[in-house]
Amino acid sequence: MLKVIDIFPIGDMLSVTLEGSCNELKSGSKLVDENGNTINVISVAMIRNENPADIFKSTTVMIKSCQIKKGMELSIA
Repeated sequence: MLKVIDIFPIGDMLSVTLEGSCNELKSGSKLVDENGNTINVISVAMIRNENPADIFKSTTVMIKSCQIKKGMELSIA
């Protein structure tokens, strides 16, 4: 499970920071919200961490605007 920890609107898109094991996320991946709605990942941000072990603990993705909220849990389809 991935937890939504931050959302930032950019035009008609959303930049969404996810906490959890994100090593399988890539552009084109699909996420599923708590209600069964599918969310397409447009892009995965490059991240920078001081500790390489932290790289897969969270990441930021770009998605089309939808009814996503902080605290929601998502899974990778």
